[in-house]
Amino acid sequence: MSELLDELARTLAAPMPRRRALRTLGGALVAVAVPGAVRAQRAFGGVRRPAVSTGLCEKSCSDPFPVPCICPGPDPKYCFETCGEAGSTCCCLKGSDGKPSGAVACPPGTRCGRPGESNCPCVNTCGSRCCGKDEFCANPRENLCCKTGERGCGLECCKPNEECRTTRVGTGSSDICVKRCPPQQAWCGRDKCCPPKWRCVNEHTGLCKRCGRNEEECGKKCCDKRTSRCCGENLCCPKGRSCCTVNGKRVCCPANTKCAEQILPGDIGLTRGSPRVCCPKDRFHSSPDLCCPPGQKALSGPGLRVGPGLSPFCCPNDQVCGSTCCQKSDILGSETCCSGKCVDLRFDPQNCGRCGQVCSSGVCRDGICAFD
Repeated sequence: MSELLDELARTLAAPMPRRRALRTLGGALVAVAVPGAVRAQRAFGGVRRPAVSTGLCEKSCSDPFPVPCICPGPDPKYCFETCGEAGSTCCCLKGSDGKPSGAVACPPGTRCGRPGESNCPCVNTCGSRCCGKDEFCANPRENLCCKTGERGCGLECCKPNEECRTTRVGTGSSDICVKRCPPQQAWCGRDKCCPPKWRCVNEHTGLCKRCGRNEEECGKKCCDKRTSRCCGENLCCPKGRSCCTVNGKRVCCPANTKCAEQILPGDIGLTRGSPRVCCPKDRFHSSPDLCCPPGQKALSGPGLRVGPGLSPFCCPNDQVCGSTCCQKSDILGSETCCSGKCVDLRFDPQNCGRCGQVCSSGVCRDGICAFD
């Protein structure tokens, strides 16, 4: 409790608006009233973390713990708040009664604990240590974690351009890392150095490759198969994004767009000159695949021709009416969208002259109810 009061005193002594000062004081009072609302967050690996406090969901964090973690509190007006190191995952805790009981920012290499587990169990255990996201356990007896591309060597990790050698030390021996290749060149056994930025795949055969096991070679680049794919030479596209040739150049289309041939303005369908574009969702027609010109919206299916010079697949934005397209033509007449339906206000007895104007006689002429 004394630590809480000391922290509160330091916080209130700092310059802040009156409203925030009152909120801070109110949060502290709730923390005192609600057991467990303020408790020290035990960090993984013995690193001390900031205390968890209940406030009004306005947590701001800074280095060395820049990641805010905010979870619902026991009172709807308050939240559990804490800070975590970069790459942390925010986990909201619950008590045995199923109610919110705290917040914890699990550091990289750990995950949110399930019922019966600790708050932040390790994803990749190595002896008594937890390896990070881009690490592997090289020696569990020595709690040695090495980064991807490195190799375990006794009590240390050898860099890609180093070899692990056993040397005599007094009456015993020790494994040490010895530099064998220039920087950016991996050592691959049998006195072989891989080309710059290539990787050693098999030290016994001296096999070097540009890309790793989970990567796809794409020109001089390597695309991570788990998150991307090759799109032409030296271009990796995130999964779910279209790869498109626009103006003779390979590009990754922005999110929510698709690569398709676009109908040119004035045309009613695709022609030899139709360019490929990254088509926005509202202009993309899927049966057949095509992109409507700018200023037009794709219809839900192959429709009827709705006017001179108009495509059966597209509709000008100002003529869209639900899933249909109202016609506007001096020859065919003009329609108006009324309650999601295209009608001709000149002759429609349910919409005579304007939407919703009903003719009791059932006759509408030139927008006027006849015989009423």
